[in-house]
Amino acid sequence: MNRSLYVGVVASVLTAGFALSAHAKLASHGSSSVEFKATGPAGLSIVGKSDELRASDSADSVHIVVPLAKLDTGIELRNKHMKEKYLETAKYPQAELVVPKAAISYPTVGAGEATGQLKLHGQTKPVKFKYEATKSGNGHAVTGSVRINILDFGIEKPSYMGLSVKPDVDVSVKFNTHDQ
Repeated sequence: MNRSLYVGVVASVLTAGFALSAHAKLASHGSSSVEFKATGPAGLSIVGKSDELRASDSADSVHIVVPLAKLDTGIELRNKHMKEKYLETAKYPQAELVVPKAAISYPTVGAGEATGQLKLHGQTKPVKFKYEATKSGNGHAVTGSVRINILDFGIEKPSYMGLSVKPDVDVSVKFNTHDQ
């Protein structure tokens, strides 16, 4: 159960990073949040959160990295299962989204959709995400969202005591950047 949520969070964080940089060097700063939501039977909803992510850029891409061991669902046993059994954070400690600068509208503020490469659980797949960037001081405030299917990344469908969550996980992120 926890693994799906964790994967979703990572994807969201990575998605939000696209909108930040095309011409200037950037770095994440200030507060950030990553949240994932997985659903199960009878309206069961599992939410996981983290306040850690890193955004940076290279000559042609924006990189968003989420340390998966920092995801927290609020239940210790669920966190353990998510990290050890599903996400395997000892083997795959982070999720990374790489987005070509040409795919986003930076430095123009606004909203859009883009496609990037999400590396999760040792597999890299294209993901389409939504983002919004607004000017904030010497940088941007960025939000993003994505829906991923954890099975696409080789992550086992989380189950506990006969209850399973759906493989589609919604991920959302918020962070601030500072142009360097």
